[in-house]
Amino acid sequence: MSRILVTGSEGFIGTQTVKRLTTSGHEVFTLDRRGSSNPEKHFKCDLGRDLPDDAFRRFKPEVVVHLAAQIDVTSSFSDPRADLVSNGLGTLMLVEASQKLGSANFIYIGSGGAIYDSNAKPPLSEASPVFPVSPYGLTKYLGEGYVRVLSEKFETPWTSLALSNCYGPVKDHGRGVIYQFWKALREDRSPHINGPDVTRDFVYIDDVVAAIELAIKKPTYSRVNISSNSEISLLNLFKVIAIELQSQIEPTIGAPIVGEVLRSCLGNQSAKELLGWSPTISLQEGIKLALEGGK
Repeated sequence: MSRILVTGSEGFIGTQTVKRLTTSGHEVFTLDRRGSSNPEKHFKCDLGRDLPDDAFRRFKPEVVVHLAAQIDVTSSFSDPRADLVSNGLGTLMLVEASQKLGSANFIYIGSGGAIYDSNAKPPLSEASPVFPVSPYGLTKYLGEGYVRVLSEKFETPWTSLALSNCYGPVKDHGRGVIYQFWKALREDRSPHINGPDVTRDFVYIDDVVAAIELAIKKPTYSRVNISSNSEISLLNLFKVIAIELQSQIEPTIGAPIVGEVLRSCLGNQSAKELLGWSPTISLQEGIKLALEGGK
């Protein structure tokens, strides 16, 4: 079993990752700008502003799973410098510390939906053109570049997992379009859909954490899409959720948000070949699981 440092440990994917890795027998340490209920194994650090070096000296991790990030596309436009500090400089500082202080394997959690050219023919593979349309997409791609370049320079294992839209139990997640639709319908409000024809590729949290576990065991030295390899429009997604909740409320339709990718569908063939990973939870099953978490 490995000594693993998980950054962004207090976020949605982070908490699920820590739980799974701990259950699997790994010794898990955490880093986040927020505090933790397990302070003995936690290092409070705002990446990009605080040096993470002491976390490596204290915990001596063999593996880093880097989830910490600024993840809001709209915020990346309103404050692109803060986005750059968190996703660009923060990742650079973490990679430098891991190389300097002896971590053997770096796993970067990226955003496949935000970095590729959405005008390219779907499903998008790892070889598809990269063309971010938001500061968030730019900085997530920059962070991956630091991981790749510095890991190759120091000849250490690395993997970048480019996620499609990860979702899970709505009360645990507390953000994202599925949560927003659920919350509006539970409150008898009409949810707002920014572009009914905008599509997304959704992957359930349990499948994402399974991919992280596989990357810990088998570094790929490359970017790997973690996705369902399918897409659904926001309007059809709303209909699925409304049926599950037995709601007759109709959505309010508006224009797509500036900077949002209009169509997202990622191929997952490389994940099958390099990691032996495939999604196990369909969107229909995943929506039921997500909404059950909101009862």
